Amino acid sequence: MDDIDFQRYRLGRKLFIHAPPYKGLRSKETGEYVSKRLARIQPPFADAQAWQCSVYYFWWEFLRRHDGYKDCCARGGAGRYKKLYADFGDVHAYETGDFWKWWTEKLDNEWKRGEFLFAEPAARRIAVQDRVLNTQTSDMLTVAIPLEVRTPQLVSNLRKLLDEHKDQVSAARNKSRALYPVAARVRLSTLHQTLRVWDTWNEHRHRKKKYEQAELAGIYVNRVVDHETVESLKRDNLPYGDVQREVRRRQTQAFNRYLAAANDYIENVGKGQFPLRSK
Repeated sequence: MDDIDFQRYRLGRKLFIHAPPYKGLRSKETGEYVSKRLARIQPPFADAQAWQCSVYYFWWEFLRRHDGYKDCCARGGAGRYKKLYADFGDVHAYETGDFWKWWTEKLDNEWKRGEFLFAEPAARRIAVQDRVLNTQTSDMLTVAIPLEVRTPQLVSNLRKLLDEHKDQVSAARNKSRALYPVAARVRLSTLHQTLRVWDTWNEHRHRKKKYEQAELAGIYVNRVVDHETVESLKRDNLPYGDVQREVRRRQTQAFNRYLAAANDYIENVGKGQFPLRSK
């Protein structure tokens, strides 16, 4: 975390393109979350804490499943992942319930870790340009401002100009410039289910079949086969073996899909990219 990177965060309000973790303060009168943004978020699982309703929480959890990074933490930051360690620190020094401590940990530069890693840099200031540069990017408009025009008219004209370029404006505002941008939009509930599958696999892979692990991980599959279920056939004392095999096949396939996703996420989180699937 050198001084150049540190300068990115000196000015301006801390902005996150994706919802950051919240402590989850509630109104004493209504019991509802004070943060309107948090109130709009669908919890990834039942009884999820407020700070677990963020992609950054799952970034931290998947990084804790990376064996190479775990070894780096055990060696005090030495080895292949030392650069990542310099930014993320020892994620194994905390229990799951201590995520908030990791997120709000003060770094040597006095910034909180979560803000340093994932917040957007301060917005660029409007400035006079001597000329249009060949290196001008698609997320910048060069505007000639006639100084004799009164301020209210300038503001009106600028708003109209932005509206005329709304697609370009939208693309620029949705592009993350954080030190570690979120790689893709994935539902938090999907990330949670993927994490459960990974943990179930590592606990039971030598003792239980995958369809059994799918049950333990709480994976939903359609259990209706040709308008019948195992339960309905059992009630009528009819053979149910074919239906049961099909349901188990679906469970195994679903488990394999989540397991493949988990492998990808864990591999790429060690490269500082999350949640990213391998091609």
